Amino acid sequence: MGTGQEKHRAALQLRPAKLYFKRSMIVCAWYDLLGDVGRMAPPLKQKQVTTPSVAGARRVLRMLLIVIAAAFAAMAVTVPGPAGAQNIQRIAAIVNDEVISRYDVEQRVRLVISTSKLDDTAETRRHLRQQVLRGLIDESLQSQAAQQHSVQVSQSDLDRAYSFIEKRNKVPPGGLGQFMQANQIPKAALETQIRAEISWSKLVRRRLARSVQIGDEEIDEVLARLRANAGRSERQISEIFLPVDTPEQEEDVRRASISLLRQLRGGATFAAMARQFSRGATSAQGGAVGWVQPGQLAAALDIAIAKLDVGAVSEPVRAGGGYYLLRLHQRRKIAAEAGSSMQLQLKQILLPLPEDAGEDAVKIQEKLAQTVSENATGCSGVNAVAKELKVDGATDLGTLALANLPQHIANAIKDLAIGRFSAPIQNKGTVMLLMVCKREEIKGRGPSRESISDNLTRERLAMLAQRYLRDLRRSAVVELR
Repeated sequence: MGTGQEKHRAALQLRPAKLYFKRSMIVCAWYDLLGDVGRMAPPLKQKQVTTPSVAGARRVLRMLLIVIAAAFAAMAVTVPGPAGAQNIQRIAAIVNDEVISRYDVEQRVRLVISTSKLDDTAETRRHLRQQVLRGLIDESLQSQAAQQHSVQVSQSDLDRAYSFIEKRNKVPPGGLGQFMQANQIPKAALETQIRAEISWSKLVRRRLARSVQIGDEEIDEVLARLRANAGRSERQISEIFLPVDTPEQEEDVRRASISLLRQLRGGATFAAMARQFSRGATSAQGGAVGWVQPGQLAAALDIAIAKLDVGAVSEPVRAGGGYYLLRLHQRRKIAAEAGSSMQLQLKQILLPLPEDAGEDAVKIQEKLAQTVSENATGCSGVNAVAKELKVDGATDLGTLALANLPQHIANAIKDLAIGRFSAPIQNKGTVMLLMVCKREEIKGRGPSRESISDNLTRERLAMLAQRYLRDLRRSAVVELR
């Protein structure tokens, strides 16, 4: 297929084949269901034991139907052209009764390469295909579960998602189509992914949100941990999580995590790779976890983060049911809890003291400063006081945080009325007069009880969603081709 039109025709020819295969699989499912119902005696919960001969016959017939469906699908999509063009239209996997074609895989690979800043080489595509297929299987399971519970994705849902993508990529409103075309991003692959994400998010909220209740004692525990860790460093991180659902998957998932790390260190964008490959709750946010404190994560993850330089990505870490890749964004001191602090707009007058000034000379200057300043009111009168004291003038110190001032200065002005001079303050060979022109209370950066409750709710819901998806994987019939 050398031209764009031929590629488009091949894609269109694939759709009826996929539909035909899906309908054939539905026939198989109906056959199984009718066979089960026919062998049930009332009440339905009392299922009779199927004899080995009958069960074997049913399995043979089911396999024959699948083989026939696959043969018709292959016939329907065979078009003249190179062998690679025919190969791309074959079936990559069957998830319950849903078909994932190799065309679907290649489209998603192209999406990953375009959004992750990877080199588009045969080697890159080869490494990505298995990871992409694993993600498409999960998306298929999520979409099937959403369909079973009648979850709908509206055009307005898609429009909001596209608008968010435009803002994140600094694209003008409505310019996503041109952006995707310029970056060779397949729109069909992006829409499929977005639909799966939206439908899964709706399903999780509908089925699981009501079971999440955060009590006051849980919030108190978080605040106690904040107070205990106050002054220590917390870290802002992102993650890529690859779950290990069965012991048989251990080695495959470990190798997949190593492959992802190689791509990240080769220049791939962490957020884009997390969005495509992470199976954790943070994948839709590009893997962003936010700020975490010592002891908040599993010990193995804490140790790995402590060793990271800002901007670095960890080796694969085995913890919490799978493998993690962690990226450290920055560190900062922990604020105990949301409180308030004071900002003051200040003006000052400095009266210099001779280098050999004795205690009597200092007292004379302090008394002079206090006498002249007692009658001054308002910041507009500061310059007049400076002139009377025969100094160069007043200095506007701007707005300063009370907590950042030396303790003896903070004590002198923290309760000072606005527009009044402080008592004279001896400081580094001068006598200082300070006036507060404006006082503003600001909220601390520590979390409030409400924000802690919201964070705990999101974490709990994410954990339940992860378990739900794991159960879907374990109960699914997945056939790889």
